[in-house]
Amino acid sequence: MRKCLERAGYEVDVAEDGAAGLTACKAIRYDAVIVDQTMPGMSGLDAIRAMADRGPLPPTIMVTGTGNEQIAVEAMKLGVSDYLTKDLEGGFVNVLPLVVGRTIQQRRLLQEKQRMEKELARVQRLEAIGELAVGIAHEINTPTQYIGDNTRFLQDAFKDISGLLDAFDRLLQAARNDSVSEDLIKEIEAELRNADLGYLNREIPLAIGQSLEGLNYVADIVDTMKEFSHPANGKKQPIDLNHAILGAMTLCCGEWKHQAELVTDFDTELPLVCCLPTDINRLVVNLVVNAVHAIADADRDGGERKGTITIRTKYDDPWVEIHVKDNGTGIPDEIRSRVFDLFFTTKEVGRGTGQGLAIVHNIVVDKHGGTIDFQTKEGEGTTIIVRLPIDGRPMPSAVEQPAEELAV
Repeated sequence: MRKCLERAGYEVDVAEDGAAGLTACKAIRYDAVIVDQTMPGMSGLDAIRAMADRGPLPPTIMVTGTGNEQIAVEAMKLGVSDYLTKDLEGGFVNVLPLVVGRTIQQRRLLQEKQRMEKELARVQRLEAIGELAVGIAHEINTPTQYIGDNTRFLQDAFKDISGLLDAFDRLLQAARNDSVSEDLIKEIEAELRNADLGYLNREIPLAIGQSLEGLNYVADIVDTMKEFSHPANGKKQPIDLNHAILGAMTLCCGEWKHQAELVTDFDTELPLVCCLPTDINRLVVNLVVNAVHAIADADRDGGERKGTITIRTKYDDPWVEIHVKDNGTGIPDEIRSRVFDLFFTTKEVGRGTGQGLAIVHNIVVDKHGGTIDFQTKEGEGTTIIVRLPIDGRPMPSAVEQPAEELAV
């Protein structure tokens, strides 16, 4: 095996038993590892289990002369890339370099795919933040305007009250000196009429309440934006899915509020869902924006009618479902098989990148081990159905750097 692989151009390290092989694999990151089932000290399966306990397996090929299907199945469950049975004539060694080359190439293709997905997710998140910035600025502008108006009103009101307080202070001093004059009383009455205390008593509490409400609204938008922009260290954590959806709705409010009424139908018995919070925010934002575009396309005649987007959650142990329904154009038969394809879009240039639903598919299926499907009727609308496992799934292994050597 060593000579055959060296003739094929590989640099090969040989370990005489499982323990020595594990030590070598700990010291060096190999392009591929070949493990024989029958070895001194420990079996090939035991060696593979020990490697798997340390983290994601390198590209690993198992060889055995037993042809035991149970061993093959167990090896595949542990994550080996391929499985070869040794023949008595030794002809399998001639196939081995091809299998090794294919295995290494498959791993590198997977690494590149994962790298591109990670980069695409980063770019898409930045793009989404850019697209939402205008809407968010508008949403923040509205409360800040009435906070400013109320603050100026309170400033003017204080001037009126300040004059009245000065007049009352003069009245108090005069009363102490037993010198209250008719002119002073008339001055107090004039200040009272000028201040209009009844009006101020009604309006000042309202102005303060509106200002506090506006500040809370701005704070909610900022907090939601922080959640959207900063991943939680790439780790899944249990979250209140209903709360996360409400936050995402707030974040993209500028996208939907002029086009659609947004209705929620949340399952109040929903348990905490183990997921990536940032990705769930992006998922909901993408689905809502996609629904808004479908509604806008259905109303190209310039009518005043608003569409309706309904977001529903549902507990279906061991899954949780998110339904996003719109009454837009629906999906034509000829493109239904492509809606989750990367860069596929039917929108004009500058309006759709073709990344939204592809990113949603990646978040649901690849990152959370869930499913995504849709129900649609052309001319009536579409419902996107997302199913997520409540307790989470193992994350895809991190992209590893290519190694330099081959271990046998």
